[in-house]
This record gives sequence, C-alpha cells and structure tokens, in this order.
Amino acid sequence: MRTNDFYNIIEIVKQDILHSEKEYLKLLKVIGNNQRYDFLSQLSIYDKNPSATACASFDVWRERFNRTVMRGQRGIPVINSTGTFQKIGYIFDISQTISMDKNVNEVELWSFDIGKDEKALKDMIESQGYSASEIMNENIYSLSRIYADKSIYELANNLRIEDEDKNSFVHFM
Repeated sequence: MRTNDFYNIIEIVKQDILHSEKEYLKLLKVIGNNQRYDFLSQLSIYDKNPSATACASFDVWRERFNRTVMRGQRGIPVINSTGTFQKIGYIFDISQTISMDKNVNEVELWSFDIGKDEKALKDMIESQGYSASEIMNENIYSLSRIYADKSIYELANNLRIEDEDKNSFVHFM
C-alpha cells in the first residue's frame, strides 16, 4: 500500500465516524484497546479490525511475546514516520497470532483492577499537579480530561475540522 492510498482510506473512515454515533463509539473502544498508537493508526485499526484488542508489529510479537503471526493473516496498515520520510508498516492483532511455545498460549492483557490500581491512578493525577478524589469515577474522569486536553487540538487537526467548528468540537469532547 502506498502512503497516498493510506491517507485516502483514512479520510473515508473519518467521514464515516463523524456521521455516525454508533461508529464513533466503536472507534472509542478501539482507541481504549490500542492506546499506544497515534490517532491515524487507531483509525486504521478501527477500519481493518474493529475488534482488535492488542496490536503489535510482527517483530514485537516474535521477540517480546514469543508469538508469530498465523499464515495468511493480513496486517493492519499504519504510518511509520522517521523525520520527513513516511512509509507504511503493518501491525497484527493478538487474535492473528499463535504461541511459538506449545506449552504457553496466553498473553496476559492488562485490565484495570480497582484494588491494585487505584493508588497508581491517584499518583498519575497528582503527578500532573492536580488533586485526586476519593471517588474512583471522578479520578478516572479527571485523568482522562488531563490527557485529552493535551491532545484535543491535535485530534481536531487530524480530523481536519474547520476552524470555525473547532471550539464546538472541543466543547463537545
């Protein structure tokens, strides 16, 4: 795939998401499951495999998780940028991989555990210069706002939202 083709597909995906609340909610789930990737990569993951829960490159699956991509699986295209040069790379969801060790087939995916992770959540909020609450939902909301506020304008630019609509978009988010 050429980078031009990638960007054309992403533009179509953006329009679908912006015109459907249902599709937007699906995108949020993909973003939640694959938060380590940039927004354009998350749009590509959403487009190619909306049920993806953990994506990584072929080499990462092999070297860090002792897994390999199953024969015939198609990768999810993402943009790899190095300075001004961009090229298409491919990532694969965990569902597209198998263990190279016959005895071990599971990769433990992280999930939030209130008992174990509540202190970490509070520490993250306080490290950003804010006060944590005793109410879990407030802390989750606060932390999401802290990180969202940092990248909301970048998101609006990536979605190519017109300047006159940016304030409404930011307020909506």
